[in-house]
Amino acid sequence: MICPLSPAHLVALVSIQWCLVLLVADARLAALPLLAFLVLCVAAPFFPGFRFFLPLNSRGKGVSHAVALTFDNGPDPEVTPRLIDLLALHHAPATFFVTGAKAERHPDLVREVLSRGHTIGNHSYSASPLLMLWGKKAIRREIEATQRVLEPLGIFPLAFRPPLGIHGPSLWPILLDLGMSCVNFRLRASDRGNRQIPGLAARVLRKCRNGDVIRLRDAVPAGGDIARLLEEFGALLRGLREKGVEIVPLAQLIGKEVMLSDERERGPTPTAQFYNDLAPTYDHEQFCTAVSLSKRKEQELFSARLPEIFAGKGRVLEVGAGTGIYTLPIARHSREVLAVDVSRNMLRILEEKALTERLTNIKILLGDIEQCEPDGAFSVICAFCSFEYIADLPALIHRLALHLEPGGTLYCLTARRSLFRLFTQIGNAMRQGLWLRARSRREMERMLRSAGFEQIAIDSHLLRSWLSGGMLLEVVARKAAGPPLTGDSARGPS
Repeated sequence: MICPLSPAHLVALVSIQWCLVLLVADARLAALPLLAFLVLCVAAPFFPGFRFFLPLNSRGKGVSHAVALTFDNGPDPEVTPRLIDLLALHHAPATFFVTGAKAERHPDLVREVLSRGHTIGNHSYSASPLLMLWGKKAIRREIEATQRVLEPLGIFPLAFRPPLGIHGPSLWPILLDLGMSCVNFRLRASDRGNRQIPGLAARVLRKCRNGDVIRLRDAVPAGGDIARLLEEFGALLRGLREKGVEIVPLAQLIGKEVMLSDERERGPTPTAQFYNDLAPTYDHEQFCTAVSLSKRKEQELFSARLPEIFAGKGRVLEVGAGTGIYTLPIARHSREVLAVDVSRNMLRILEEKALTERLTNIKILLGDIEQCEPDGAFSVICAFCSFEYIADLPALIHRLALHLEPGGTLYCLTARRSLFRLFTQIGNAMRQGLWLRARSRREMERMLRSAGFEQIAIDSHLLRSWLSGGMLLEVVARKAAGPPLTGDSARGPS
């Protein structure tokens, strides 16, 4: 479920709380927190890297001596051809954030930009500086109109840059729904709308830092002196090289895809696009950051169940296989694994791991399990913290049960509804813009019994205390003909 929470929501909540406190202490001061929040709301859109309303990609993470070049407001028939020749001379990749109106008039220029190895982003159709004031429907129309212009050219941008980098509270829900992200910049040329060209390179070089996304303009300068503009661009490229700064593709710098060129992959869901971008660092995040506490518990539970549930089994269906953290050990213990996931990048990593370990019994299915139909019957169906993304879990469980052999097992680890889990749900909504669903033990048992499972064991784990019954549910459910189970649910749900 799309739920784009941002720091603005938290600041609003804190402002209201302080307002109520001050009403009691000194009513004359009660309006100050709300006034401060209002000032933040007005000022935030004009800071291209200020993540007040939405996540903004404006600089690289963990990069050393590298920057990315971006050019807005093109393509321009007088500037773009000469600009891409200059970039080729310096072997410099760039991303061109094009306007729909200009791309519609000059499609050959867009094709030429692509043929030179550069990428294309969406800069709205008209690039109006007042776009964020037009309202949600108008903003969406501008973005979608540009997407429609670019699609016949085989381009499906995932990166949107608002005109002048000015963003607002309406933007994130729109981008989430379109499977896009906002890519702004940390450093601009301070050219006053291409009016102040002399000294452009010096200004950028003076302020440039490692990891910067640099914004320039692919447009005729106000005075019409294109030669001087290109001279400054050339000086900038030479200056970066002399400083030992590498110019890298934007996608490499920010760790996010900028565009797709395969029609079959266009329009990714928010979940798919989030994990496509996260895929290269997913394993590191799971095992080397704060979330490793949860991952270690999941692995502990899985390892204990592995001989009981998976050893010697026939076909296994894994929902949300990701990079194969669980897929590989399952494959070593069973005849075949069908790994389903919405993220093509995660599945590519899984395939690479399987190839390295010479596991040939893993089959891949790219798609949403709620919409695709796995082929055949399975001895085991499993999911590891992927049911949280399922909109209609009762319907899915009922459908999956039809694919289980008699005596087959459904095994899953999933989020348990609790106080502590609520905080992680809020954090996830701020990071992904999605509300991950957590369920109670009673809900899970009701779904399973409704789907025809007769033997059900459900246990709670992770941070169990008097405040919370745990954050994680471990569920083992079998259709008729299986051996008796052990677990808390054998004594009835709590």
